[in-house]
Amino acid sequence: MKSWSCIENCGACCRFDLAERDNITGVLSSKDIALINSMTGKDGWCKYLDKSKRKCMIYETRPHFCRVNEFSKSFKSYLKNGDGFLIDCCKQHISSIYGRKSIQMKAFKTAVSEK
Repeated sequence: MKSWSCIENCGACCRFDLAERDNITGVLSSKDIALINSMTGKDGWCKYLDKSKRKCMIYETRPHFCRVNEFSKSFKSYLKNGDGFLIDCCKQHISSIYGRKSIQMKAFKTAVSEK
């Protein structure tokens, strides 16, 4: 069975455009949306991502919607498909940001291989 895993040096989930994620707005409060908008820079990346190291600068105190393992439980698709839902979401997002053949995609595919 495949298990979802976050990979280092990626940060794809830190690039955020609510207009591209219409399925997410239904599980966010207006306060969450305002917080996301305040955290997102003009370039679409979270202001708290150290882009050179691709590390979150507020990791220990990051908001709930940045905690994938917790936040994913808000989605009906996750409840139905579990880690398969997360794997598909990450593949789509990594591909849209870095490309299907990127280093990040290869690392992600390795991380979620059969365990």
